[in-house]
Amino acid sequence: MNMRKWLFATIVICIWMGGCAKEQGVKQQSLQGSGFMKTNTNGEIQRNNINQQTAERAVARIKERDDIKDAVAVNTSEKLLVAYQIKHMHRFYRKQIEKEIDQQLIRLFPNYQIVSSSDLKIFWKTEELRGKLGKKNWNEQKVDEQIEKIRQLSKERT
Repeated sequence: MNMRKWLFATIVICIWMGGCAKEQGVKQQSLQGSGFMKTNTNGEIQRNNINQQTAERAVARIKERDDIKDAVAVNTSEKLLVAYQIKHMHRFYRKQIEKEIDQQLIRLFPNYQIVSSSDLKIFWKTEELRGKLGKKNWNEQKVDEQIEKIRQLSKERT
């Protein structure tokens, strides 16, 4: 009987410690997104001032396609930067896929200057920018500058 209690207590402790080990990761996931509030050191609450709903809608639309592996996007009030990865077996039709996605984005978001690319380097840079938006308090001008730099990178493809 004493052995059963010892075994039960050990199992409960292991499960409890295993559940608490991932608490920080879960907490970080719950903070991701565009609508969370930031607090300054003086106690003022400040909202993240760049709305990313357009970018999220663009990513959702692009990911619906069966030839796209992953997509990421960032937007300001005037510009929309979208980067995506084409699945390996569909790379033979890269130009056609790029053209279709460009037309779809222009039709869905006519009020935005759209920059889209399937280049992996552009994908990484866009993903990095998206991560920075969630961590820092960026203004729209800084994001515009970064989008312009990434657009220049996409133009100099070799």
